[in-house]
Amino acid sequence: MRIVIAGPPKAGNVWLKCLLGTMFDLRPLSPHETPARPRLRLLKAWLSEGAFPDGSIFHQHYDYSPSLADALTAIGAHAVTIVRDPYDTFVSSYFTIQQHADDDLRKGRRTDMLLNKPLDHPDVLKYLREGGFRNNMLRAQEWIGSGRTVVVRYEALHADPLGELRRVAGEIAPVAPEQIERAVAACSAENMRKQGGERSKHVRAAKVGDSRDRLTDEHYAIFRSQYGDLIRELGYDVR
Repeated sequence: MRIVIAGPPKAGNVWLKCLLGTMFDLRPLSPHETPARPRLRLLKAWLSEGAFPDGSIFHQHYDYSPSLADALTAIGAHAVTIVRDPYDTFVSSYFTIQQHADDDLRKGRRTDMLLNKPLDHPDVLKYLREGGFRNNMLRAQEWIGSGRTVVVRYEALHADPLGELRRVAGEIAPVAPEQIERAVAACSAENMRKQGGERSKHVRAAKVGDSRDRLTDEHYAIFRSQYGDLIRELGYDVR
C-alpha cells in the first residue's frame, strides 16, 4: 500500500499521516526521500525511478490535476486529502509563519508581510483582503471536486476519530479495529508533542474552533466578502 496525503497546508496533514501510517502499518517517508517540492514533474520523475516504496506514506501540498491523479493511480497509490475549517486554517497558518520569522529560507514569499505582526495588524488584514488566502482554499476545493481522493474532515477526526478512520479504511482497505484504536492513542496531540521533530512543530492548539478566540469582526467581514463562496463550497458556515 502507498498513500499520498495531498492538499492544503495547516489542515492536520502531519496528524493524519501519523494516524494512517500507524493504522495501516506504513513507514512515513522523510523529506529527503520524497520529491524536493510539490511539483507534478518532480513527482512523475520520482515515481518513474521507483522511489515510492510499497508500505509507505508521505504528505506534500500538491495542487490537484488529472495528470497527478493518473500518475498515482498507475502505481496503485491512494490520495487522501484532509479539509479543515478555513477560519481555523488561516489562524494556524498565521502562527506557523510567525514561527519561521527568523528562517531565511522562507524569505521572499508573499506571506512575509505577516511576519512579526499581530493578527489584527493592517498588513494582515490587507493580505486577507487582497485574496492572499484564496489559493489555500482553492487547493482543497479542487481535490474535493475531483472525486479522486479520500476526503477527511479535521473536525470529524476530532469529534469521532474511531468512526472517521473506520470510514477511511472502508474506502482504502480493511483494517482490524484494534489497529484503529492503536493509531488514535499513538497519534494524540500530547504524544506527538512528546516525540519532538516534525510532529511536535506542527502541533500547536490542535483543536477545533481556535479562530473563534482569535479573529475580530473585521476579519470576519473580509472572509465574508472575499472568501464566502469558497467557504460554502468547502462545506463550512460563513460567519
